[in-house]
Amino acid sequence: MIGDDDWASFYDPDEFGCSVSLVGDADTLSPPGRMLAKPELDRLRQGQRGGQTGPRVAVTERVLEIPASHLPDDWGQRRVELDIGTFTPVEILPIGHLRVGLVLVPFETRETTHAQWLRDPDGNP
Repeated sequence: MIGDDDWASFYDPDEFGCSVSLVGDADTLSPPGRMLAKPELDRLRQGQRGGQTGPRVAVTERVLEIPASHLPDDWGQRRVELDIGTFTPVEILPIGHLRVGLVLVPFETRETTHAQWLRDPDGNP
């Protein structure tokens, strides 16, 4: 049977895990985490966030597994910093009852003029 110390070894950066920082406006969280295999191109998902519709998959997506109890409510507004780069979380994939997979895409700085063509003529978001 797996004990608490065995569970922690799955997320230990010296074993299977990786160093994770969830950077928000007010604080930075460091949950335990580990990278999962890249999504296969033949696996399409329905978008779940922000009015996404239709099937989608991206070659640059990564999946980070973290305990569900460590997922902050504002996960979508945070930046994810890993050893391999900086990412933006775009979706949550349930992995059983205790874990979740954060689908990550490469982080890009957004300017105030980002997606200006979507805003109304007065410049309101």
